[in-house]
Amino acid sequence: MNQTFDLVVFSLYLAGNIALGLWVARRKTGSTRDYFLAGDRLPWYTIGGSIIAANISTEHFIGMIGIAYAVGFVVAQWEWGNWFTFSALIWIFLPYYIRGGLYTMPEFLERRYNATCRYLFAVCSLVLWIIAQMAVVMLAGGKALKGMFGWDETVTIIGLAILAGSYTIYGGLVSVAWTDFVQFLVMMTGGLIVTVIGLDRVGGLSELMHGAPEKFKIIYPMTDKEFPWFGVWTLFLSIGIWYNCTNQFIVQRCLGARSEWDARMGVVFAGFMKILLPLLVVVPGIVAFRLFPGLPDKDQAFPTLVRELVPAGLSGVVIAGLASGMLSHISSVLNSCATVFAMDLYRPLLGRDKSEQHLVRVGRISGFVILVIATLLALWFTRRKLGVFVLLQDIGAWVAAPIAAVFLLGVLWRRATAAAATFVLLFAFPYTAFVEYVLFKKVSWLMPFDNWLNRTFLVWITSLVLMGVVSWCTRAPDPDKIRGMIWSWKYAALPESERDRNRGLRNLLLWWIIFIATISALYAYVIWFQFWGPGKTG
Repeated sequence: MNQTFDLVVFSLYLAGNIALGLWVARRKTGSTRDYFLAGDRLPWYTIGGSIIAANISTEHFIGMIGIAYAVGFVVAQWEWGNWFTFSALIWIFLPYYIRGGLYTMPEFLERRYNATCRYLFAVCSLVLWIIAQMAVVMLAGGKALKGMFGWDETVTIIGLAILAGSYTIYGGLVSVAWTDFVQFLVMMTGGLIVTVIGLDRVGGLSELMHGAPEKFKIIYPMTDKEFPWFGVWTLFLSIGIWYNCTNQFIVQRCLGARSEWDARMGVVFAGFMKILLPLLVVVPGIVAFRLFPGLPDKDQAFPTLVRELVPAGLSGVVIAGLASGMLSHISSVLNSCATVFAMDLYRPLLGRDKSEQHLVRVGRISGFVILVIATLLALWFTRRKLGVFVLLQDIGAWVAAPIAAVFLLGVLWRRATAAAATFVLLFAFPYTAFVEYVLFKKVSWLMPFDNWLNRTFLVWITSLVLMGVVSWCTRAPDPDKIRGMIWSWKYAALPESERDRNRGLRNLLLWWIIFIATISALYAYVIWFQFWGPGKTG
């Protein structure tokens, strides 16, 4: 009876979610800004919630919790480390993106460098998103629901695709953003239910920390094969900047903000939620380790917690929370794929003279085709034994470093040239292969540090150096072309028209300082606990 009730609640939630997505899109979606950027009318809380919902999915509930089960709290750095990249997005990148009226991140590269960079980034992004951000997330969803309820993976994956596509393809970003916000609330609720029940079972967070102190390390030796301290604490420079500052499906909801203050405050709100996320996607893994040691598949840590601990009456909420993470992520990536294909590939190559209604239609058709491809890939992945979190990170590492370098120097250094950016984007992929398969495998003094985090940092540093060398060897960009695109302190401030109405408790700087102070205090406590906490000597 209880299980039937859970399924009824879950089904009603899914129906309501689809209805919301279709309802908010009832207004006109005929123009490209209406369809791809929600008509520039998203408020800060929707932007922040949507960023988190787009970011968090089954790769976290399954993959990250699985890593926490195996290793421990160090994986929280993937959430807390966003203090740097969110700050860079708020104070450096967003002013240029928003004031430039951009639709996409590849579009920025054409304005700053050339069309070649735009097309390279667009194609690379589409391939990465379809494989790593859609197909693998569907795979994780299939694994999760099979582990918790025995649902068939094939049926689950196809169902997720149909549900996410139903409102995303029709409504565009406005449907995605508002359903994301609701899904964010449900996801947080469902995740907290598991955390609270799990912590109660082990005697509370303090008891968990003192009972398994080895799981609350955040600094590991530099030669650690999985999480070397140097790689963990520098990942925000490459992967972090790429993922949060140049990634279309993260930045796109900011581009649809009703004001620049809303865009930037939305990121601050997302930052505060990142502080809480380890309670949902890290601590449960350590709880599972304490309660169910020896699981043969670490990715089954979260499903095991739900199956063994959560009462049947609350399972429906947890299922809804997990489904929210999956649907929000898939719909966000799908919307960004359609946007990039239509605006960065189709419009400049084939659709220069096409109407906005035609471009919207192309966005919908391309979204459908991309969804079918991702679904087929996910079904193929089910036949392979893959660790979800590590798979995602390894795929991302191949593109993160060069893209982060090209964007960062493009905004900060006026001497960066189009020739240098093009060279780095073309050179970096074979160079990454060389670093991964030859350099760290054959050079004896590098072999102890063979880890994807360390390799990615090396590629990032090399990309920066090459950007500098090639830029100095090639002709400087035309000052008129880059005017207004190079960072300065004046760009960090809000436009004058928005300053007066955003003072006091609406002050952007005030909330950012509180965010940074909070994350600093948490870092200090966790490091203290690892090295000088109870039971430590010297």
